[in-house]
Amino acid sequence: MPESKAQFKYYFDFLSQPSRALYIILKQSGTPFEENQINLLEGGNQTIEFKNEVNRFQKVPAIVEGNFKLAESIAILRYFSNKNYIAEHFYPKDVQKRARVDEFLQWQHNGIRTSCSLYFRFLWVQDKFFGAPAAPGKVAKYKSEMERDLGVIETVWLKDTKFINGNELTAADVFGACEVEQIRTTAYDVGEKFPKVAKWIETVRKELEPHFDFAHQTIYKYEKETKSKL
Repeated sequence: MPESKAQFKYYFDFLSQPSRALYIILKQSGTPFEENQINLLEGGNQTIEFKNEVNRFQKVPAIVEGNFKLAESIAILRYFSNKNYIAEHFYPKDVQKRARVDEFLQWQHNGIRTSCSLYFRFLWVQDKFFGAPAAPGKVAKYKSEMERDLGVIETVWLKDTKFINGNELTAADVFGACEVEQIRTTAYDVGEKFPKVAKWIETVRKELEPHFDFAHQTIYKYEKETKSKL
């Protein structure tokens, strides 16, 4: 169980996938922390104050605990685990179980995280916030790469199991589901081609209620706006 007096500041934006994942894990674990939302679209991470006092790389998520500052979501996850700030099942102490979580997180970094975020960025973010929709050819390219990686989750990671690493939910599921969930803003229907992935996300959502939906409220708001224009 997490320590009862975890005193740290958490900097995040719900438009950031790893920000949502860590937020959900902390809330589900019952970990007390100081919430500091940073508006990325308004450049809240680009100030000198943020760079000097929070994260020299000027990204979220980030934490500050006393004089200690830490960036990069997976490094933060491991720090939380080592400090016993999160429930053990998210990042198991058992070496082999932990290795399986790391295996997915390592794959995800160059797999579904890259392809989903690029599709999300070029099809939705670029159009909505910068008024410059990506060329159809580029969108098609990123959609193809995203569907390739969704196919790997469907046929490899979820081949015979309820969750990514068996029948117990871990950080791998939280990070992966948060990544795929954001493409709802584009009105892409994951279940149409990847029913196992869609069922898995719904299972993860139910396991992590109400925190999963709360962390995705911004995503769901923009999803409704997108669908209203179709």
